Amino acid sequence: MVELAPSSVILWDTLKLSAEPLRGRCDILVVARVKVQTSGRKGFDEYRINFELNRHHGLVSHDTEVLTPAAGADEPLWRYSGRRDLVVAVKNRFLATQLYAHVAGQLGWMPEQRTDLIQAPLDP
Repeated sequence: MVELAPSSVILWDTLKLSAEPLRGRCDILVVARVKVQTSGRKGFDEYRINFELNRHHGLVSHDTEVLTPAAGADEPLWRYSGRRDLVVAVKNRFLATQLYAHVAGQLGWMPEQRTDLIQAPLDP
């Protein structure tokens, strides 16, 4: 099990997730952006985490990048980061959300949960 670095705190309220089914491979591609604060430093680092989930094998690939705010015009804005701890933390958070259930339902991995609306007359 990989745990978050002790000096790092994920600012979960900054987590932005997007997910889409990769139908040709029956996988889910998830892109997460989250800010991480390191103790002893002012400010935070922003990370972009791409990971691919497979119905049978779970996490099959991942890539973590950190935003480089001082990048010049000819330098990449994102650079590779080997923060596997962030991949595991975001994946665990994502797997517990309705977004995962929705996308997994689109792929047929699990039945989509439907919310039935109750028809009630309006009072005058």
